[in-house]
Amino acid sequence: MLAYGIGVSKGFIGMAESPKYNIKYNIHHINEIAKYLGCSPRDFLPEKPL
Repeated sequence: MLAYGIGVSKGFIGMAESPKYNIKYNIHHINEIAKYLGCSPRDFLPEKPL
């Protein structure tokens, strides 16, 4: 459902969530996920720099 909601493939979600691949979410993905879930992109980012 998330993949469909943000316009990416299920395979992309699987690779982004797996430590085996170097594919990660970018700020556009984070924004789309926030819109899909009805929250702020800030909810996915640390409060202080890492």
